[in-house]
Amino acid sequence: MTNLLVFAAVFGTCGFGVFIYFVFRVIISPKKLHHLESLIENGNVKAAIRQAKTLLSRNERNPDAHFWLGECYRAENRPDLAVIEYKFIAGTGSYTAAATQRKVRKRLAEEYLKMGQIDECQKEYILLSRLEPSNYENFYEVARLFEQRNFTDSALANYRKAININPEHVDSQVRLGRIYLKKQLMNEAKASFTTALKLDPENGDCHYYLGKIARAGGDPQTALAYFEKALHKKRYKQRALLERANIFLTRGERERAVVELKRALSLGEEDIPAVLALRYLLARCYELEKDLLGAVEQWEKIHERNPKYRDVASKLMTYNSLRADDRLKDFLTASDEDFKNTAASIIQSMGLAVQDVFLKSRDIVEATALETQSKWRNAKKAIIIVRIYRSADPIGYDDIRGLYDTVRKQGASRSICVTTSQFSKSAIEFAQIRPIDLIDKEEFTKLLHALGSG
Repeated sequence: MTNLLVFAAVFGTCGFGVFIYFVFRVIISPKKLHHLESLIENGNVKAAIRQAKTLLSRNERNPDAHFWLGECYRAENRPDLAVIEYKFIAGTGSYTAAATQRKVRKRLAEEYLKMGQIDECQKEYILLSRLEPSNYENFYEVARLFEQRNFTDSALANYRKAININPEHVDSQVRLGRIYLKKQLMNEAKASFTTALKLDPENGDCHYYLGKIARAGGDPQTALAYFEKALHKKRYKQRALLERANIFLTRGERERAVVELKRALSLGEEDIPAVLALRYLLARCYELEKDLLGAVEQWEKIHERNPKYRDVASKLMTYNSLRADDRLKDFLTASDEDFKNTAASIIQSMGLAVQDVFLKSRDIVEATALETQSKWRNAKKAIIIVRIYRSADPIGYDDIRGLYDTVRKQGASRSICVTTSQFSKSAIEFAQIRPIDLIDKEEFTKLLHALGSG
């Protein structure tokens, strides 16, 4: 009888414990979790953290408590702590209705991205793409991360997968087009941007890149129209104006180019690469107009930002001497007629008889001259081709090669190349073994001053 009473007491106690556990798991715990979710939604995150930690003190493997604690840290923008909670669930594989595998993996990807852990973030999206093979967003995120890391082929493949699932996803179409453009696959790029533009007629990215494609394809009028539409998107406004200015300058419409460049620079200097390109092109316009002080002002501003930008340092070295040398300044800014006349006088000062002189461009004079002295009284005087450049651009191999071809065609005995800048190494090497004399800025300045004192 005593044993029976003891058994009944023990059984009753165990049964009561099971009952209490059942009540906590099935009734009380879900209510607390729901309350925890409400606390987070209402912004009472500190109280939610305390409650989540209380639940974990009772059961440290409670996946829902870990999940909501992770949500609390996420709300506080503490991704390092949030990741610990989400990783616990992923590591144990204890997914629930609230903490589904999809939701936990998505949270991990987002928090890894906040911490700059791109590899870990991408791994999560790859897992998600396998969990949900019909969800284009996961393939898009995988592609975007590949693109960010410059794995363009992998990015391209995943953008295609996203588009195969959802052909109307505009950003995938645009990003695919940018990769094609980077690979110089113009037809494919144009097709992607055109598709995206049909889906989103106001898309500034499409207008800008279709403008670049049209310009590269030799259709400046269509390019101008696209760039005009791209101006409505702030992100591309400066760059679209730069493209338009380039087109106008190529067509010889310098005044219109300058208007576009000044308009672009008035928008601010946040986009440093664009601003440097704008100032460089504006300086080129001023240089062509012989407003050398204006050009120098732009080069100096570029040099302040980036001393190694293109050939700015060389141009400044060439043109800064203008402030101390009025004769050189007058020569560089002279009208076409004065430039031609001064060039002819310089050639005569070399002891040559000028036969013909003409402008090849605003910055190049070419002359045919004869030697005035010969060892033989009745000998035919040798023809010499003289070319004079007034520009800050270094004279390169192609320039000297072109001059040599002219010498051969005209049957001249030799040539002289004069510049107000310098000669490139390849130009010097080419001239050394051919009948070509090179006169750089330093020697030219001496000739110019000697002419003035004569």
